[in-house]
Amino acid sequence: MLARFDFTRPRTIVVTAVLIGALSGLAGAVFHSVATEPRIDEAIALEEAAAAAAPADPSAGHSDGDEVSVSRNDQKGAGLFAAFALTGAAFGLFLGITSLSLRTTTGGPFRRVWVSGAVLAGAITVAPWLKYPPNPPAVGDPDTVGERERLYVLMIVLAALLLAGLAHLSARLRTAGWSDDRRVGALVAAGAVAFGALFALLPASPDAVGVPANLVWQFRLNSLTGNLLVWTLLTLGLATLWTEAARRPVAATSAASSTEASTPAAAPAAGSAADPSAPAAGADGAQNSMPFSAEMPAS
Repeated sequence: MLARFDFTRPRTIVVTAVLIGALSGLAGAVFHSVATEPRIDEAIALEEAAAAAAPADPSAGHSDGDEVSVSRNDQKGAGLFAAFALTGAAFGLFLGITSLSLRTTTGGPFRRVWVSGAVLAGAITVAPWLKYPPNPPAVGDPDTVGERERLYVLMIVLAALLLAGLAHLSARLRTAGWSDDRRVGALVAAGAVAFGALFALLPASPDAVGVPANLVWQFRLNSLTGNLLVWTLLTLGLATLWTEAARRPVAATSAASSTEASTPAAAPAAGSAADPSAPAAGADGAQNSMPFSAEMPAS
């Protein structure tokens, strides 16, 4: 099956990454359906209990009739798996394009894919989680959703730029002949300073949390774990397939060379018994320049 994919074509690499990403997203959805959805149900129950205990608001007794409601069963079922399949496919698209952009600068395909996966996972998942950790859907002020989304996207963009800059700096230091220990130390120091300044300059989350802290942090840790699971499966899958595809032409060339070296010559050696008409060699190993028929006596 792997032989059908031509990994020398960029389109094949991107399509393969998207397919692996969709499958990885489904694995992430399985994890969330088991570990995260119960935490969301608990948060919804707390919100409904708080709403029932609060005094009625006369201005909230009507709706415009345009809201589309999705049942909780749909959210936990088909909606969850569809959302994570699309998210994984998007991650795969980013990973495929980023890995292709490093084809002329960073090692073989396995190294390129893992470097790209680490940068993307750090920018899209880890950095925003550290600054603006997610809350359960039923927690927080609905009026702050737009501001939280803008801050989250801004954090992703800035983190991606910083991580891309660190990757470029690493390549420059390697080219300059820096040893691995000095290079890693410089990158860690530069990254700590850059991300420390970024976290300090960006505003804090505007959303106040009024539910038990253990419930919120269980949800947050599950959210991080599920996304990292998707990134890990995606990166491992693409790196393995691309590396194996790159080995196939090398293995085929080596097998062909071995076959040619072990195949005997089609024509027998000169002067052998199998070909008595071939020119004979002299005692010193030199070939006789006269044809065999010229050595016969004349009649």
